[in-house]
Amino acid sequence: MQLNLSTDIALRTLIYLGQKDGPATITEVSTAFGIAKTHLMKVVMTLVAQELVISERGRNGGIRLARDAAKIRIGDVVQTMEPTMALVYCMRPEADESDCPLLPNCKLKKTFAKAQKTFLAALNESALSDLLPARPLKVKA
Repeated sequence: MQLNLSTDIALRTLIYLGQKDGPATITEVSTAFGIAKTHLMKVVMTLVAQELVISERGRNGGIRLARDAAKIRIGDVVQTMEPTMALVYCMRPEADESDCPLLPNCKLKKTFAKAQKTFLAALNESALSDLLPARPLKVKA
């Protein structure tokens, strides 16, 4: 299983914001991680829509965490950012039993669904606050 780039960017952005005292700009975060501003803006829009990040305009504006880092669960962030959590094709919402000759008697889907549930539960044992470094990260300026 591999998480998509947007999920990686979302997690790194949340960690970055979690260790800052004030808001950060899109330019600041994109420069710090060497990622395209356009991609970061798409990710931030999703984080704002999910009420994980607040975006403020103006001279002293920027982006910041919408709530305490201890209340942001990592599994919830992953689930938010992944367009589909389907590990195999038959787990996708659009799949039906005619798509695979092994269905309906195949137990693979049930096995992967159990593994996925365990994976997300394990991630949700950690909050963003658990991922914050004791000392601020050293990132490119």
